[in-house]
Amino acid sequence: MLFVCDLGFSSLKWIYGEKRGRIFSAYRRGSDGQTVVGDEALLSAGSSYIKTVEELVHCYPVFVEAAASAGNVTQDSPLVVGVPYGAWTTDKGRPAGLIRTLTKVLNGSGWTDVRVLPQGLGGIRLFLSQHPDENGNVLAVDIGFNTVIFTLFSGANREIIYGDTFYKRGVHQMATQLLLPNIRDFAPSRTFTPVEVSYLIEQGYIQYGFDRHDIRHDIEKAAKTYIEDVLRDIHGELQAHLGLKADFGTVLIFGGGATLIRDTISSTKVTIKILAEPEFANASGFALADG
Repeated sequence: MLFVCDLGFSSLKWIYGEKRGRIFSAYRRGSDGQTVVGDEALLSAGSSYIKTVEELVHCYPVFVEAAASAGNVTQDSPLVVGVPYGAWTTDKGRPAGLIRTLTKVLNGSGWTDVRVLPQGLGGIRLFLSQHPDENGNVLAVDIGFNTVIFTLFSGANREIIYGDTFYKRGVHQMATQLLLPNIRDFAPSRTFTPVEVSYLIEQGYIQYGFDRHDIRHDIEKAAKTYIEDVLRDIHGELQAHLGLKADFGTVLIFGGGATLIRDTISSTKVTIKILAEPEFANASGFALADG
């Protein structure tokens, strides 16, 4: 049975059979020399968070170990992990590239059967498993915490036409540019780490003293503005690289950011689908048998 771990800049999503879970991408070196991850690290002083692809590779084994412990997974299980599409497509053929480095790091941690897949592909695989007759081009947009990954996929040929990763985009940029300035009065003396921002948006409220302020409307307004900007930028990238070949009839939106825009986005020109359980869509696609 496959063990899937999809580590992003806000959390790791893991699936093992019917079991699944999520671990915040916060970590801290404990007093015993062991690395503490997830809620325990987030709620303690001195926690760090994953900021770069290199840190993601370095941190993968400890997060996989935490997920394996939560899911009671043994290391003889095949392990599937995801990395940003931009890094995957750039480094996949390099002898000392990110893919081989991550594979070796996980092998060294005891996982003998490791496969690295591009984040963004999982959501497409999940969609096509549910719509096997899809023959048109599909644009997948994976809105993460610190990345936006877009992939144009041919339903007819079952292959990636083009894709890339926007770094330092996603939920964090939306929050810092469009959300936090509007709720500053609710916590004038507070600064938030990136993972705390993710936690704040997930809660939908901000606590300041004895007052709790509902910020769900502010989040929805910021998300709507942000996704319109993101889709415009993606369209520009596709036009620049593919020209008239950049056609698609369906847009898939998934990732943690998709939950923020479920009721705010529509189009009369293409079909826009927000996948069910969007934060787990990528991992769920990876968890399918090969395809």
